[in-house]
Amino acid sequence: MILTCVLLAFAAFLGLAMELYKKTIRKDKAAEGEIKVVALGCSALLAYVAYRVAPEATPAGDLNRTPYLVVLYTVAIYLLQLPACMALWKPLVRRFMEKRIDG
Repeated sequence: MILTCVLLAFAAFLGLAMELYKKTIRKDKAAEGEIKVVALGCSALLAYVAYRVAPEATPAGDLNRTPYLVVLYTVAIYLLQLPACMALWKPLVRRFMEKRIDG
């Protein structure tokens, strides 16, 4: 349960970070491939942190405390960050940027 919360929090954070990266740093000029590579790299970094931070929350079984969990966490964070970015952060960042430009 703890690990699930950690992975969801990391995915939400990465979704926000990627939206801010696209809008502020790259100013909507980043290619789709660049965004995917950056998101995958950040997912791998956050997966390693999750692997090191939540070792007692790893699932029981053959994968218990193996480095292969980093790969599984990377895939999970990468796949979860896109819906977080599109559904939650994109409209909020867009509104914030519009208010910043208008006012």
